[in-house]
Amino acid sequence: MGRLIRSQLYVILRSRGALILLAVCLVFCWLLMNDGGDAIRDMRDLNDHIQRSAKNGVDYMAMVRNHAEQRGDEELREIRDKELLISILRRRQVIAVPGLTAGGMLLLLFLLPGAALTPGLGKSRGMGRELQTDGRTKPLLARMLGSWIFCFLLSTGMFLITLYRWSDPGAAATEQLLRGWVIVEFYVLAGVCYSYFMHTFFRHAAVAASVMILAEVLLHEVIPGLYLFQPFMMIPYYNSSAYLNTTSLLGAECPPGTFLWYCAVCLIYAVVCTFLAVLIFRRREIR
Repeated sequence: MGRLIRSQLYVILRSRGALILLAVCLVFCWLLMNDGGDAIRDMRDLNDHIQRSAKNGVDYMAMVRNHAEQRGDEELREIRDKELLISILRRRQVIAVPGLTAGGMLLLLFLLPGAALTPGLGKSRGMGRELQTDGRTKPLLARMLGSWIFCFLLSTGMFLITLYRWSDPGAAATEQLLRGWVIVEFYVLAGVCYSYFMHTFFRHAAVAASVMILAEVLLHEVIPGLYLFQPFMMIPYYNSSAYLNTTSLLGAECPPGTFLWYCAVCLIYAVVCTFLAVLIFRRREIR
């Protein structure tokens, strides 16, 4: 398997299209990871929020106090000091880190099989030779394994960067931080396997990625309750009041059943999608 992964890397590194696609995905990883929505990163970020609100005739600090009054939030009810506000928000934003990291990985997961598969599908190139010596299953599994290792390392790094850029990790228990990282990695595992299945099914990277993006955006709205079975949708979206739900998947008091159900769904995706990807790939014609 190690030899096949090295062969895959050799083919990718000699493919200009694959490298451009990877570069674009990594740029989007950084941009999407830093799209925090309601989250506040630092004093500069807070001042930007204040200035944007002022242009619309809104006093941002007064708005924060008003929302705190409505929620019965004693910490922010009389808040006027910016430094204190940032300190409180960063402490609460620990639960935003998994969602920001998963969002940053989303496009890469959708497009990575295109970079890993397409350059080597010619009979005279990497995979053509591998199929002759290693059969139909190992070459695909090697690419899936190599992609997962790459995404595992990248998402771990992104998780740590996001943790320190957007939150105060010292304000959360080690168990909660570890659970957040595990949530990201299970999502990455499910995403890699699901994406490879879609790419082998639709054959063309652009078609597969388009279908996956549309499904992620629209399908859960068409089928009520589907978000309970979509790994990305199961990670709670962060907003200014998300910290109130301490029993959510990302909350400090997350029930074991909630966490185990999420892990089970991700593992089901990984097993089923890997099986289907191998089944389809073994029957496809290599050009």
